[in-house]
Amino acid sequence: MSEELPEALAGGEGPVDLALEVERALRWWPRLVGEPRLRGLRLSCDFGGNEQELAALAGEIAARGLPPRLQRLVIDRRRTWDLRDEDVLAFDEARGQLSLAMDDPADAAPVLAALTGMLQRNPGLAAIDLSGNARGRNDLDPALATVLAAGPWPQLRALALSCSRVHERDWVQWIATCSIEQVLAQCPSLESLSLPRAELWLAQLEHATLRELELGWLGMAPLGPTDRGEWSPAPTPRGSGLEFLRAARLPALERLAIDFQYDWYVGWQLADVEALCAATGLPRVTHVELRYCEMGDALLRGLTQAPWAGQIERLELPGTEFDGETVAALVAARPRLARLRELWCFKPYELDDASWDALRATYEVRTPE
Repeated sequence: MSEELPEALAGGEGPVDLALEVERALRWWPRLVGEPRLRGLRLSCDFGGNEQELAALAGEIAARGLPPRLQRLVIDRRRTWDLRDEDVLAFDEARGQLSLAMDDPADAAPVLAALTGMLQRNPGLAAIDLSGNARGRNDLDPALATVLAAGPWPQLRALALSCSRVHERDWVQWIATCSIEQVLAQCPSLESLSLPRAELWLAQLEHATLRELELGWLGMAPLGPTDRGEWSPAPTPRGSGLEFLRAARLPALERLAIDFQYDWYVGWQLADVEALCAATGLPRVTHVELRYCEMGDALLRGLTQAPWAGQIERLELPGTEFDGETVAALVAARPRLARLRELWCFKPYELDDASWDALRATYEVRTPE
């Protein structure tokens, strides 16, 4: 005799959220995929793990698809003796946004199979968020390959890649991808691209409609050793650094935000600053954020000569240090920075009062809260 479905699906017409063990969900999957009331599904592993069942589940999802109205799938990978967490796939119908958070992108076959199904049934997505939360390198290219295979995405406006596991403070992690150029080619209407500090392999960034580009941690503390004595510079591969900005072609870009925080983590180089200041393909950028750069003097002196300097209307420099000579260069560059209406920065710790007063007399200096 066949096993009965859960009582929650026995009657009624309203939406249903269901929690099952992976093994049971696998047995019921042929029936679950025909259940239109199912909106949320949580699948949990038992203490011994469900590796064979998870592999079979990935095959079932690939072969049969998802319940027709499913909006949230959680695969709880946690067990008592390891640090596994959850894979979460969620679709926000009102916003047209699909988000995927993978505990470990290298071991995410079931939720990637579900991602394929969710993408195929929602060709008009406006936003996609992808994240990997494993220790060390999080390769997001398999997830991006799934996005590419289901594309193109003519209505997509926002793409964000991230990694964050804030409850594990001693973890070092970063994302890695070689696929950004291919993805952008499938998103002709993209307006916002957010990439945390990552192992980006990118020769050139080119897009006709991109208005906002965010790079770096952007105020979110990355993971890493809690004991400062254990920190060492640049545990992550550099990828392309910021060299891709030198040849970037972003004719619609208005806001560029780069967070240089945690130099011990990233290992920023002078070449990154030079590439930014040499960029000629940013004809409309007016809002520039350059946060916590330890090479502030080289950055700001180079900025005064940058091809895009004369366009800037708002310049944000929270946490970026600079000296009196750099202030003198900024003051002398006032004619080139004629459109600059707002300069947001803290007073550098070692900057003398006379230089700070000269800066404030030349520009409208505002202190971030």
